Amino acid sequence: MSDLFVSYQSADPLAHSVQVRFHQWASHSWDFPTVSFHEQEPPVKFTGRGAGRIKRELLREIKRSQQLLVMISRTTWQSEWTDWEISMALAHDKQLLAAKLDSTSIVPLGLLSTKPVWIDPFDPVMLTQRRF
Repeated sequence: MSDLFVSYQSADPLAHSVQVRFHQWASHSWDFPTVSFHEQEPPVKFTGRGAGRIKRELLREIKRSQQLLVMISRTTWQSEWTDWEISMALAHDKQLLAAKLDSTSIVPLGLLSTKPVWIDPFDPVMLTQRRF
């Protein structure tokens, strides 16, 4: 079980640096949330063979988490998986957090109709306070 489900693009250098920092912060701070990272584009197409298994695994992880953090990279807006994760988090009353890693990144459609809490992913205080 993790406190924070993080949807991110592992190929994005900024997203990767956030992942590394989160692990460092978690190892040095007892009040930093436990984090579970999930690729926004798994190796299976959203409607392809094997997608059902991945969706079940992701849904199980979302249900176990308290929050979903969408790290918005340049290709996040194209991810059907990310939109699905957002809709599942909302359907299960999970708090939605969002962070733009680059000012030119486009917000995914799944976030447009919601009111996520926008955070700075490079500020550990934002995640340790958890008073959103």
